[in-house]
Amino acid sequence: VSIAADSRPKVVLFLAHWCPHCQREVPVVKAWLDRGGLPAGVDLVPVATAIDPNRPNYPPDAWLSREGWQAPVLVDGDGSIATRYGLSAFPYWVAVNADGTVARRLTGELRPDQLDDLVASVAGS
Repeated sequence: VSIAADSRPKVVLFLAHWCPHCQREVPVVKAWLDRGGLPAGVDLVPVATAIDPNRPNYPPDAWLSREGWQAPVLVDGDGSIATRYGLSAFPYWVAVNADGTVARRLTGELRPDQLDDLVASVAGS
């Protein structure tokens, strides 16, 4: 899994396995995806970062599997991807236009209508 410059808009979701907000957000995002919330032509790139074997829900892939998450997840073991995208809190959302420019950054738990709005900001870019 990578965040490639491939002329497709993306929504990047940074998650920490130990973060209670992320733990609440994952089921919301999964239900939104299951309902078809992500339009064709827009990629969702989940990124597991801030990985700590001494904190809850380690390893993150086991946690996400328990939540029924089936999408591939990018593992940011050293936090370098999160740093490049300016991570400031969890969960952290970055909407990227098709040309690779960042359109929006949001932190915190998003409701389905907010997810729709975030994706709409880059769909068709």
